[in-house]
Amino acid sequence: MGLFSSKLTSKDIPHSIWKSETLYIPVALSDAHREFLKRRGWLAEYNPSVAGGKGGETEFEAREHVLHRFLNSAARMQYVCADPSDEQPEVRDMVVDQLGDGHIYLLDLAAGNGAGVLAMLSLLCELRALNKVPKLPLNVTIFAIDFSPDALNYYAELLGDIRPWLDQSGISVSLTLKFCDLTVSGDFSEVFEDFLDCSKKDKVKRFLCVISAVSGAKKEGVESMHDSFKIAAAGLSHRARSSSWLWVEPHVGKSWPLKFAESIRLTLRKIVYKFRPKGESYEIETAAPLESESKTRSFEWSDPHNGRTTKSRVFVMTFKSIC
Repeated sequence: MGLFSSKLTSKDIPHSIWKSETLYIPVALSDAHREFLKRRGWLAEYNPSVAGGKGGETEFEAREHVLHRFLNSAARMQYVCADPSDEQPEVRDMVVDQLGDGHIYLLDLAAGNGAGVLAMLSLLCELRALNKVPKLPLNVTIFAIDFSPDALNYYAELLGDIRPWLDQSGISVSLTLKFCDLTVSGDFSEVFEDFLDCSKKDKVKRFLCVISAVSGAKKEGVESMHDSFKIAAAGLSHRARSSSWLWVEPHVGKSWPLKFAESIRLTLRKIVYKFRPKGESYEIETAAPLESESKTRSFEWSDPHNGRTTKSRVFVMTFKSIC
């Protein structure tokens, strides 16, 4: 936990973010995305109705995802972190607390173009700019891990575009890009060891792990990343480390993403369990009580590129290590 702790409520969410039951993406982030597209001559192609999926298995897929789906992914993350309807205030409390002040290491798994984390930082910056939370010095060291160099390079460029705005609000961000296939647990182990070694050098023991929209890889794809996720959870379960996890997914109408997330929570909490396939999903056997399933939440957000209001659905899971 940071030195700062505050109970932000829905009444504190400014109209620049939430107005008339509609979510608005901070202008600085939406402008950064628009200029990013303009630089490449892509803005005229923008079509948010293009289906999602993997964010960068090929150069073309990385392009399509950052072009058409970046704002949708950003809106989902902003909605669950702001929680303007007070449906899961514990998520907002965790984000505001962990990103309140001090130095924190952020592990962005299957990071893609960074829409989720950039939306989270932009929300915090907007709250600071409007004096909804204190402007205490915050240093965020991000390790962004993905198998797509194109997507990660987009991440770095978009962060660079909003960095001056973040700096003005006392948020200093360093970004390390790690090209790594999370389906190869041995490769991820090396990257994760580097992540922990760097945190030790900086004497940081506070961590936030973010996973966003990996369900686009389908059940088989996420299953192939499971061992890497468990390695991260086991490493961050050390009693000397304070770690929080935020897992945000679009509505998929299936139970398997929740089962995967629950297995990671149990690993982080050092609870013995068995995880095995069951039909189209999985089952978990453990003596410990399981978390109740998170409900899917619906919301509307204003698309800054076309002026239309878009409906979206999301569910979120959060958990912490035992310190």
